[in-house]
Amino acid sequence: MVENKPGVAGALAATQIARAPADGYSILLNASGAFINMVLRSGFKYNPSNECTPIASVAQAPVVLVVNNDLPANDVNDFIRLAKDKPDSISYGSDGLAGTTQLSAEFFSKIAGIRMLHVPFKGAGPSVMATVAGQVNANFPTLPSAMAMIRAKRVKPLAVSGLTRTKILPDVPTFEELGHRGFDFLCWFGFVGPKGIAPSIVERLNAATQQSLQQPEVIKSIQNQGMEVKLSTPTEWLHFMMKDAKNIERMAKVSNLQIS
Repeated sequence: MVENKPGVAGALAATQIARAPADGYSILLNASGAFINMVLRSGFKYNPSNECTPIASVAQAPVVLVVNNDLPANDVNDFIRLAKDKPDSISYGSDGLAGTTQLSAEFFSKIAGIRMLHVPFKGAGPSVMATVAGQVNANFPTLPSAMAMIRAKRVKPLAVSGLTRTKILPDVPTFEELGHRGFDFLCWFGFVGPKGIAPSIVERLNAATQQSLQQPEVIKSIQNQGMEVKLSTPTEWLHFMMKDAKNIERMAKVSNLQIS
């Protein structure tokens, strides 16, 4: 049974799972957006090994800088030039305060030496549609959130995060290759459970997840949503989350992004 539990950038769902019995029957499909919120709310003290049982990673995707089609910017250099010519005149929409979009946009602003106006929305969908409509000039959503509008050519993708180009948009450069170093953040999805699930149960859940993720129809479905499959053992998944928490801390401190 699948239960959607929205609220507080995924923190409500995470809290519910943390309180569930550690029997392997209650698990969470965690997402990087919720993870960012938890890291920021903890004052950079969030440690996945103390809070949950890692089970398996599922998929990952970059953040993508998209702009309204009418904005006279066809690459990142154009975009930076526009922002520098009139500081705070370029607006960007986000999925809310202290989430993936704001963290990415504010980090890029710092490393590019620009200032933008932040306009938060209630979710990634409304934020991306506001970019399409021209209510805001730009956006830094996860690729799955923008994929439909990119395919329909209703926004222009200028660059993606990560160290290498994504297979989903092979013609779009990374910020890294354009000289904007340190923007290696990737959004992700993966399964975790309450702390204390027996290793034998974790191994069974991991094996079932990996088997599913290697099915052609599952791979195709994930790619159609703008993501790539990410396989891992439970230990690899824990190490990835711990490294990601440090990366989020680094980006947030560079961006001077905090949450009360």
